[in-house]
Amino acid sequence: MSEHTEDSEQIRKDMLFLAGKLAHRGAQTDEEREAAHFLQRRFREYTPNVEIDDFSAIENYLYLFASYLTEFLVVAVLAVWFPAFATVYGIGVFLVYWAEFMGWRIFSRFMPQYDSQNVIAQFMAPRPKRLVIVTAHYDSGCASPLSHPNIVPWLRRLHYFLLLCMAVIVATCATDALGRYTGFSYPFIAHIRWTFVGLLLSGALFMFYASLHGEDIRGANRNASGVAAMLRMAAHFQDNPLEETDVWLVAAGSHESWMSGLQHLLRTQKPDKHATYILNLEGVGVGQLSYLTAEGMMHLNTADKDLCHAASQVQQQFDVHPAFLRAVPTAAHIPHAHGYKTLTITGLDENQMPPHWNWVTDSISTVDEAMVVRAADFSVALLTQLEDSQ
Repeated sequence: MSEHTEDSEQIRKDMLFLAGKLAHRGAQTDEEREAAHFLQRRFREYTPNVEIDDFSAIENYLYLFASYLTEFLVVAVLAVWFPAFATVYGIGVFLVYWAEFMGWRIFSRFMPQYDSQNVIAQFMAPRPKRLVIVTAHYDSGCASPLSHPNIVPWLRRLHYFLLLCMAVIVATCATDALGRYTGFSYPFIAHIRWTFVGLLLSGALFMFYASLHGEDIRGANRNASGVAAMLRMAAHFQDNPLEETDVWLVAAGSHESWMSGLQHLLRTQKPDKHATYILNLEGVGVGQLSYLTAEGMMHLNTADKDLCHAASQVQQQFDVHPAFLRAVPTAAHIPHAHGYKTLTITGLDENQMPPHWNWVTDSISTVDEAMVVRAADFSVALLTQLEDSQ
């Protein structure tokens, strides 16, 4: 058996457990916990520094975001009698929604919490000068009306439209408040406000509907492939640790609860932003292997220049190309929002979309094990180049 075949065979064995034996790895389920123990055993084949880090997270982020949209009904009711107060309250709801979207736990910490876990494997350098956190979420997604292939390309535009509705409602409250102060009346303003409240409530109802009609999926490409690539990286670092770079391989849980595993890691570990790099592996088994020079569903976040430069130095060897992603958020959304030096490696189709994103077609049969091997080897080469260039 050739070395290439042996490499692909190990990748396939890992994926067969994660996305074959386990029917799904839904966030905060027994199957997610079983996957975590499997990863703990596999990582311990390469390093004794392995731990399961328990945490808790909300069950469904769609409920959280839908509740913020519904709160604008309260804003509109308040505007009938107290438009100035409604304006301030509406701005507050908008800002808190924005903070939750960017990964800051505000009111979500008061919602029911359920157990989940990260799996962390550490490879320590003899003379550490920096830390690289390689992360890949290991929970699987949920196919719902919001993740239908015909809907996914429109998610970013739909989200912009919801934000526009929020802004219009607040603006109409402010206009009413100004009118009462100056003595002018704007009778059409209330009609505009209630129209946009109705649109927000429709969005909230659709989120509730989508959350109730979800179907657990295998999650082979997203993201058993990323975890399998990370296990291959562990095998490399067992015998070839970097001299000046500590490497943490983090299999993050509850990604589907708005990246809760990665949120927990950054919140509790508080790695130094100046000396820490974060490399996100996500959906690396299908499509054109790419590193994202920019990504972001809301505003475009630029990847770290040092990581991009290192990637550009080794990309031809592994047939990897630079790209950007706007359609959906990756796990890098959280570290980008919190100011960390971040880069995502992923696979994209001809439309610059992640293939089989949270859909029932995401099965082992679609994954190219050789591409997962290539993603792992590219990541190792990138980190080696990063150390050599500094």
